[in-house]
Amino acid sequence: MKKMKRLVAVLLAGIMALAMLTACGGTPGTPGSSEFEGKVEQAYMAELNKTFATNFNNDAAIKKLAVDYIQEVSGAETLNSNTLWKHENPTANTQNQVMVCFDPVQSTGNEYVKFYYEVDKAENITPDATNIATLKLTWDTIQSIAANNGKTIELTALGVGAKTIGGKTYVAIGIGMKVAQ
Repeated sequence: MKKMKRLVAVLLAGIMALAMLTACGGTPGTPGSSEFEGKVEQAYMAELNKTFATNFNNDAAIKKLAVDYIQEVSGAETLNSNTLWKHENPTANTQNQVMVCFDPVQSTGNEYVKFYYEVDKAENITPDATNIATLKLTWDTIQSIAANNGKTIELTALGVGAKTIGGKTYVAIGIGMKVAQ
């Protein structure tokens, strides 16, 4: 009897662990959201590499920062210039910076409406050119400011995170950089 109880407990624990892992990355009840998130990330990475003339893989640290930040601001209807961006400093001379993609049509200079795809309505994933251009302009500005201060900044990574919340897949894109020695 004791062996049977232990076996049942182990089986239940395994089922619960599988259920938790299955739910990660998507919204319950949204079939294929994890797969869709991956397609969105691939499309944006291809466009970022083209724009930045690089050949980076999706950086895991930037992707995590992006997905975590999408989740963090998920309750906000709009973002402002301070909440549109998030950064972290993994080391003293490196920084990862992500921007939540915004809808250029619905956003104003002070309020940014979060951009999203709907899994069941998006036949093709076309990265938003305004968001890509905004990230590139930010990178160019960072380089210019560094040069004016006698420093050189290197682009070390590009990354994309997508997160489906309530049937809407939000995107954040980012860069990794370090001060050159």
